[in-house]
Amino acid sequence: MARLFKIALITGLATAGVITLYELSDQLLVYRYFTYQYYIAAVAIIALAAGIVLTNRYHKNKSESGPGIAKIDTLTSKELRVLELIAQGRSNKEIAALNYVELSTVKTHINNIYFKLGVKNRKDAIKAHQQLLDSQKSTLSPPVGI
Repeated sequence: MARLFKIALITGLATAGVITLYELSDQLLVYRYFTYQYYIAAVAIIALAAGIVLTNRYHKNKSESGPGIAKIDTLTSKELRVLELIAQGRSNKEIAALNYVELSTVKTHINNIYFKLGVKNRKDAIKAHQQLLDSQKSTLSPPVGI
């Protein structure tokens, strides 16, 4: 609830600031001295800055939570199959042949896996897969030596 209030407050203050700037520019007759191209450029720069700030916040929140088992639940069955084959050490061509799909489809699945798990390479994806396998081991299974 506090987060929603904060967002509403920031949005309201930003809107009030824009309205104030508009009224101020109207009072000072600034629009007579500049062509509309300058206004378009200013709006584009403001939108670019807002996009950069929002992107940095989004990626900061994503990077704080590293690769984990909970994220594997978001993978589709095809992506899980591709992840298993990656963990077996298969190449992209081999994965494509085993799944009867094009190489580009395998690359798309791999990129989706990387994004969903928050990893950047195969090695990290394999670590996340190993964590999944370790978490699924039953505590009731007999010891390995027996």
